[in-house]
Amino acid sequence: MKGISMGMSKRITASLMIGLMGCLPLFDQQAQVALGLGGGASLAGAATVAGPTQLGGTASVAAATALAAGSSIAAGSVIAAVSVVNGSYCGSAIALAEAVSVAGGTTLAAGSSLAAGSTLAAGTALAAGTTLAAGSTLAAGSTIAAGSVLAAGSVVGGVALAAATSIASATTVGCGATLAAGTSLAAGSSIAAGSSIAAGSSIVGAAAVAAGTAIAAGSTLAAGSVIAAGSVVSGASLASATTLALATTVSGAATLAAGSSIAGGSALAAGSALAAGTSVVGAGAVSVAGSTAVAGTAMAGFGSTLAAGSVIAAGSIVNGATVASATTLASTTSVWGGATLAAGSTLAAGSALAAGTMVF
Repeated sequence: MKGISMGMSKRITASLMIGLMGCLPLFDQQAQVALGLGGGASLAGAATVAGPTQLGGTASVAAATALAAGSSIAAGSVIAAVSVVNGSYCGSAIALAEAVSVAGGTTLAAGSSLAAGSTLAAGTALAAGTTLAAGSTLAAGSTIAAGSVLAAGSVVGGVALAAATSIASATTVGCGATLAAGTSLAAGSSIAAGSSIAAGSSIVGAAAVAAGTAIAAGSTLAAGSVIAAGSVVSGASLASATTLALATTVSGAATLAAGSSIAGGSALAAGSALAAGTSVVGAGAVSVAGSTAVAGTAMAGFGSTLAAGSVIAAGSIVNGATVASATTLASTTSVWGGATLAAGSTLAAGSALAAGTMVF
C-alpha cells in the first residue's frame, strides 16, 4: 500500500471486501495485466481444509503431514520412508502405481511428494510455513483471516490487485480468488471445497490434536531434546524453540507443543502423556518410569519395548498383528515388525520407546 494516500487506501480496502464477498470488479477491467509470478503464498498460521481441495500439480511434503480420512493420494506420488498410510508403516520410500484412498491413520513423512490429482479432505490441517505456489485458488466459501495480506497480482472476482492489500477482518470469499507470490494467509484461514493448490507447493502438516504432550514432574529430558515454541514449562510459555544442552529434570508439570522432540536417554514419569506432534530422536531409547498415556496415534520405533501391564488400544497394530479390542499385555513385548499404537493406549513402567518413534 506504500505510496497510496490514506483516502485511496480505504477505498481500495472497501472495494476489496465487496469483491471478495460479491465478486464485483475492483479496478478498471481494461487495466488488467496477465502476470506470471514465481514464488508462492505462505501460511503465517495454521489453516484448515474445510472441503476437498485438489492439487493441480506435484506438491512436496516438507514436514510430517496428517491427511484426513477421505483424502486421495494420486498415482505417481512418492511416500517417504517412516510414513504411515492407512495404519501401515512404510519402511522405505514407495512410488504409488495407482491412487490410494485415505481411510484414516495416514501421516506422510518429510520428503514425500503428492502428485497432481491428489485431494486433501476436510479436516486436514496445514501448518504455518506451508507454501502454496502462485496460481493456487481459494474457492467460494473460503475464509481469509484478519491479518492476511493479498499480494499484488492476486486475482479477486476476476480482477488483478494492483497493490498488496491487508485484510482487516475475517472475510469469506464470494466467488474465488487466485493467490499471487508474496501472499500471506493468517492463522484461522479456511480453504473451502473446490480449491486448488498449484504445482510446486510445499506442505507442512499440523496435527489435528491440539493438546500438547504432558511431561509429569520427575521426568528427565535428555540433552538434545527440543522444546517447541508455545510449550509451557513450570508455568512459563516459550516464545521460541529451545534445544536442551544438558539433561533436565522437570520439577513441575510441562506441556510440550507439537514439533517438540524428546532425545534418547530421557525418562517419562507416571502421569505423562504423549500427544500428536511429538517424536523421539537421537541414539538411545526413552524409558517409561511410570504409566504414560498415548493421546495421539504413536508409531513406535524398531527396538521399542512394551512392558507387561501396558494397555494396547483397539485398532493398534503390533508386529503386524491388528488388535481388535483393548488388550493388556501379560508379558513384555519387543517391537521387531513395527507397532502403531492407537490413541488411548497406555505404556506401563519399564516400557522403552526407541529413536524414530513418532506421535501423530
